[in-house]
Amino acid sequence: MRSRARTAASFHRAFRLVVALATALVVAAGCAKPAPEEDAHGAIEAAHAEERGPQGGRLFSGDSIRLELVIAEDGIPPEFRAFLYDSHNKSLPPSDTRLAVVLERFAGRRDSLPFRAESEFLRSLGSVAEPHSFKAHVLLDWRGRRQTWTYEQHEGRVELRPEAVIGGEIETGVAGPRAIEVRVQTPGEVRLNAERVVQIRPRFPGVVQSLSGRLGDIVGAGDRLAVVHSNESLTDYEIVSPMRGTIVAREVAIGQGVDHESVLYTIADLSTVWVDFALFPQIASQVRRGQAVRIRMGSGDSLVAAGTISYVGPLLEQDTRVAYGRVVLANPAGRWSPGMYVGAAITVDRFRADVAVPEAAIVRTSRGAGIFRADGSTFELQPVVPGRSDGTWTEILEGLEPGAWIVIRNAYLLKAELGKSEATHDH
Repeated sequence: MRSRARTAASFHRAFRLVVALATALVVAAGCAKPAPEEDAHGAIEAAHAEERGPQGGRLFSGDSIRLELVIAEDGIPPEFRAFLYDSHNKSLPPSDTRLAVVLERFAGRRDSLPFRAESEFLRSLGSVAEPHSFKAHVLLDWRGRRQTWTYEQHEGRVELRPEAVIGGEIETGVAGPRAIEVRVQTPGEVRLNAERVVQIRPRFPGVVQSLSGRLGDIVGAGDRLAVVHSNESLTDYEIVSPMRGTIVAREVAIGQGVDHESVLYTIADLSTVWVDFALFPQIASQVRRGQAVRIRMGSGDSLVAAGTISYVGPLLEQDTRVAYGRVVLANPAGRWSPGMYVGAAITVDRFRADVAVPEAAIVRTSRGAGIFRADGSTFELQPVVPGRSDGTWTEILEGLEPGAWIVIRNAYLLKAELGKSEATHDH
C-alpha cells in the first residue's frame, strides 16, 4: 500500500515538473532558436516538420522516438491525444512517459496541459479550448530524456492596418460583470381608463334644446353640457358634467328626441390611460403583476414611458387564444392618445452577469456565436455561449473571461474580412 502511495506521489511530482519545465520553455522562447542540439540533461530541441502520422495528426521526430499529436473531439470536449512510435513507426506503449503541452494564446493568455497515460495513447488532463489557435510547446520526457517541439496554428485571426481600424470605426472595450434586465416584447394599444369614463344620459325623456359641450372640450365638474325639454313636466332642465374630463364623444343633435337609454356625451379623464398588451402563450407564464414595463410608440425615444403591470388576464380570448395584460400609464400632457398602437417591453428577470458584452459585439457564424478578441490591430474570433439578454447587453456563459479586450462596435466588418480568407480548423 505504501509502495502504491509512493508511486502516485512520484507520478504527480513528475507532472508538476513537466508543466514547470514546459512553462519555462515558453518564457525563454522569444529569441531565434539555435540549431537542434543535445544539452547536458539529454534534452533535444527538435524543429517541427510538417509531417502527418497514422492518426492524421502532427508528427514530431526526436531521438529514437516519434510523437503524433491529435485533437480529438468526436462527441467529447476537444482534447489532445498523443501516440508514440519508434523510428520505424512502430507503436510504443505510453507507460513511463511524461508529456505536457503549453499553449500560448492570443493576447498573452496561456494554457498548460499535462497528460495521463492510457492503454494506447496519452490523453491531456483538460480540454483544448476553442479557438484552436495558438503557439504550442510540446515537452516529452521519455526514458529519462527530455525532447521539445514547437509549432503554431491559427484560425479566425484577422490583421488590419491601423488606419483600416480607424476608418472602419472598429471600437474595442472590456468584457466584464453587469446588471442585466431580461425583457420580452409584445404589441399593445392605448385605451381609455374605463374607471375614469362616464356616459351622460338624460334624467327624463324629452327633446334636446341646446348642446354646450363640443367634442374635445375639457370640462369641469358641474359645467353645463346640454338643456333638454322634458316630455313629462314640459319644462327645461340642465344636464351637467359629474367630473372633470375631456369630451370624447357627442352622440346627439339639437332637436333630437332622447330617453333614459340615450347617451348624450362620453367624458373621459385622460390624465391616465390604459395600455393593454397581448400575452402570447410563449411569454404568458413569465408575466405577472408588479413587473416593470417600458412603453414605446414607434421607433426611437420620442415617446417612451415606464409603468408597472396592474392586471394580467386569467383567461385566453376565445378567438385569438391570447391573454392580455395592462399598465395604467400617467398621461398628464395628453401625449398618449387612446387608439395609439405601441410596443411593450416587460422586464421578466433581473440578474448580475459575471461576463456581459454589448449585443453588437456578437457575430453569428456557421459554427455558432463568436466575439472578436482584440490586441492592437489584430483580432481573433472567439467562440462563445451566450446566455440571457436584455436586447442591448448579453450574458456570456462560456468562452470569455472578465477583463478581456473585445470588439464592441462594427464587429461585422471583421467577420466579412475573415470570410475572404477563412483559416482552416487544424486538428
